[in-house]
Amino acid sequence: MFHLYEAGGEDGLLADATFGAWIEHVEAARSSGVASITFSSSGTSGRPKRCSHTADALRTETAFLGELFRDRRRVVSLVPAHHAYGFLFAALLPDALGVDHVDATKLSPAEITRYLAPGDLVVTFPDRWRWLERSLPGWPEDVAGVVSTAPCPPDLIAALCERGLSAMTEVYGSSETAGVAVRRWPEVSYVLMPHWHFVEPISEDAPEVVHRSGRRLTLPDRIRLRDGNRFELAGRQDGAVQVGGINVYPDRVAARLRERLGVRDAAVRQMRPDEGSRLKAFIVPDVGADPTALRTDLYAWIDGALAVAERPMALTFGPRLPTGMMGKCADW
Repeated sequence: MFHLYEAGGEDGLLADATFGAWIEHVEAARSSGVASITFSSSGTSGRPKRCSHTADALRTETAFLGELFRDRRRVVSLVPAHHAYGFLFAALLPDALGVDHVDATKLSPAEITRYLAPGDLVVTFPDRWRWLERSLPGWPEDVAGVVSTAPCPPDLIAALCERGLSAMTEVYGSSETAGVAVRRWPEVSYVLMPHWHFVEPISEDAPEVVHRSGRRLTLPDRIRLRDGNRFELAGRQDGAVQVGGINVYPDRVAARLRERLGVRDAAVRQMRPDEGSRLKAFIVPDVGADPTALRTDLYAWIDGALAVAERPMALTFGPRLPTGMMGKCADW
């Protein structure tokens, strides 16, 4: 959303005969001093939120990205350009680099394979990278990638690079912050973008960052600090995990399972990579409950009551929740 109301004249938009006239309204608003652009979050972690950014802040990030990817000769995107990540990479970055942009969001694997060329920068999110890894037999020489919106599994990046992808850059950020930090495979630490720095004293459990403009925000993740402005992610503060590109909350699912008749206790976590990419649950039945009947009842309830991404795909039963040497809940 381009805040055209701040410049006035937005009432005439529906009278315009061409899309180009709308672009002229946007350009006129920018020239008159309208400074903000508002994006809507995707809604994968709840109701979509409106997140405003100044045009100067977006230009600052674009300048950094332009230097980071100065050797790229074209941007090929499989991301929606109306969200912050897509807007930066599919709209602003190609202009900054002076290169063409290819919208590949609706292309088939065969079409993408024909389109790709040396010097391309492919931009998308983890689930779509997984689709590309399964669908493309190989990569042309000197095609690099960018991934954001969620942590990308290391095994996926390794597989892409083994198939011929020349480099992968991970961008850490959110709809609220835009880009905050980057890392280049196989680096394990993120590096803050130069227009951000940590607020001192740094809290690893609730780290705050401040933008060059003075904007101050709390990161959604816990971190482990390394030297200087380097850090590693140590899990989301809200306990969310990504399933199919959607934020889900295992503790909330476990709480709902505990409410079911015949369930004394429950724990839910994401599967290990060798098990799959969905949730799994450990169930402690009530004394005297029939495990077979309880299993059938729980699967029926899960399918009817929970969103697809929230549904545990495997149920394990036992007399008590598994714990490690320190008494914390362990994997099973």
